[in-house]
Amino acid sequence: MSHPIVLGTAGHIDHGKTSLVLALTGIDTDRLPVEKARGITTELGFARLDLGDRRIAVVDVPGHERFVKSMVAARPAWIWCAW
Repeated sequence: MSHPIVLGTAGHIDHGKTSLVLALTGIDTDRLPVEKARGITTELGFARLDLGDRRIAVVDVPGHERFVKSMVAARPAWIWCAW
């Protein structure tokens, strides 16, 4: 069995984290109406990337300082996704 891979985004607001996840996976992790309206990520987003027989869990985190709690919440999510 191969080891699980979890890929997390990190960066400042408007640096293209969500766009990168969309380009890699085809999944738009900005799913909430407020995220669509404001054009920014406010909550954690999850996607998967299948590469042959490997599945990679992708966690997209907000990049604005107002959403630090959501950013910090990603750490347990990364651990959970890895198992």
